[in-house]
Amino acid sequence: MSDVLDGTSAAPAGGPLQRRTFLAAAGVGALAVAGAGTAARAATGRTPVRVATVVLNGRVFTGTTGGTRAQAVAVGTDGKVLAVGSNADIRRRIGPRTVVIDADGGTVMPGIQDGHIHPLGAAAQSLNPSLGNASMTVELSRARLQEMLDATAAQEPDGWLQATDWNPVGLLPAGTVATKSLLDSLNTRRPIYLQGSDFHNSLATSRALALAGVDRTTPDPAGGKIVRGADAEPTGLLVDDAQGLVNQVIPPPSGDLILAAQKKMADALPAAGITSFLDAACGEEFDEAYAELMVKGVLPQRITPALLIDAELATKPQEAAEFLRGVRKRFAGPDRLRLTTVKVLLDGVMEFPAQTAALLDPYLDAQGRPTDNRGPLHVSDRDYRPLVRALDADGWQMHAHAIGDRAVRTALNAYEAVARPGRRSRRHTITHLQLVHPDDYRRFARAQVVASMQLQWARPSSFNDDVKPYIGLERYARLYPARSLAKAGALLAGGSDWAVDPLFPFIQIATGIDRSNPEGNQPPLNAREGLTRTQSLVMHTAGAAHQLHDGDSGTVCPGKLADLIILDRDITKVPVKDIRATKVQYTLISGRVVHDAGSETGRARVEAAQRIGAQSTGRTSGKSCCQGH
Repeated sequence: MSDVLDGTSAAPAGGPLQRRTFLAAAGVGALAVAGAGTAARAATGRTPVRVATVVLNGRVFTGTTGGTRAQAVAVGTDGKVLAVGSNADIRRRIGPRTVVIDADGGTVMPGIQDGHIHPLGAAAQSLNPSLGNASMTVELSRARLQEMLDATAAQEPDGWLQATDWNPVGLLPAGTVATKSLLDSLNTRRPIYLQGSDFHNSLATSRALALAGVDRTTPDPAGGKIVRGADAEPTGLLVDDAQGLVNQVIPPPSGDLILAAQKKMADALPAAGITSFLDAACGEEFDEAYAELMVKGVLPQRITPALLIDAELATKPQEAAEFLRGVRKRFAGPDRLRLTTVKVLLDGVMEFPAQTAALLDPYLDAQGRPTDNRGPLHVSDRDYRPLVRALDADGWQMHAHAIGDRAVRTALNAYEAVARPGRRSRRHTITHLQLVHPDDYRRFARAQVVASMQLQWARPSSFNDDVKPYIGLERYARLYPARSLAKAGALLAGGSDWAVDPLFPFIQIATGIDRSNPEGNQPPLNAREGLTRTQSLVMHTAGAAHQLHDGDSGTVCPGKLADLIILDRDITKVPVKDIRATKVQYTLISGRVVHDAGSETGRARVEAAQRIGAQSTGRTSGKSCCQGH
């Protein structure tokens, strides 16, 4: 079967991969240094591309290496960058219909490409009350939940209470393990389900378990665990794929509620500067939802849904391949919706009490002694290799959840087995990478594997504090080894994991640099693993663009799509701690203003910018021809 990912894109500087060379005339690139009209006509033989929008008075972070500072960008009616240069250079291109945006000294940079996010999940989650991921005592937890019940008393006795953002390691005092008794004691007959903020743990009442048919005789599903007491009765805790046993019996919200939530989600993405993304766990119905939202004009981004293969299907590579061929055959959606990627969960999470992240060496007990638990692999090394071989042959790109170092090694083993010298059309990815064995750092570059990391987690927190006694100081000192991976040649890509975490890309970028938590007084988490400012910015732009095969974007360079964000400060110069509070003033996707922070709705005030057409023009060569840093 032909490769669904034919062609490659430029890897960010310092990565192991080669730059893509586009087929087309080089005239658009010449616009950076020559007159627009003459250069465009010479290159294309067509009517020259008109300058639709210019951005002045900024500090342009192009995402490319070398060159001098730039202040301004010109965007054509084809939605591509025409030129990058000084204010004086770009002002000369302004015509009578050109929209002018004043960056007011803020950074102008490529849009954020999110390589691991769950927007439709975030929309659904927003329909339920939140516990705020807070740490609290059992008594306070009960009080908060009773308030939620009292506020919706009309739903007695059968309406479900679903609460989100429950912190499964946040019960105080530390080490307290939640059970269904916490919920069964509440003044209600309603079934209750608490969704863990990590999406790997949940807690259900006795009635919720009964409605789902979960009792002492229910077997653990593949890839999941029903936590049981000494009497074999379920305690109410459900881990990983066992959560689906209860989730599947909760009545869904109405279509109108879902659509309203999805529209709010769609506004949140450009407000955060997101111009392209990968939804990291999709069923076929997600593809249909995205296609519908795109057709309605709600989502302007380029979207890659990662089709989720459960642990049972992952053990049947030919059946999995046939299922995915069927999805691909049935799919009909906009070109901006790209079915290229398959998601597999190789393990769970490291935190107690779940401890389902797969480790090379055992977890420790509370006294620091090795146990017999290394955490389960949801998909074994023996099963993952043939799955990757079958799906790679069909042109799919793998996106593997791997928290523990044994899960990471399992993914690397499979990816190395299908790697071919010089082949750059696969971007097999490992995501999360909380713990990676040092022996495996260099394997990423050798097998051209993308390291997708969520570095907002690389800071002091209750979640990291929780794992410390159970993995020991040596492994704790290696958590989230971003700098070590980059130094070893790995290609880093950023991802928010929204709605597991809030959608604040600039917290991710800042924490990737300083590894600090400004809300506490603790020292940084493994400060030597902090990235440079440029590395962290590139990781969330060109790095994720490489992962997503979005080579027409990710840098601010003539010929690239004008996926741009304009910020309220110069994040290339402000103290790192101040990056966290960055606000996006404008977001442009293919040259079209899709977010304007100064408008009442967040939609664009600059109506003329919405009229940018889709005239075709020649593409630039792969050579970097814009100035910046």
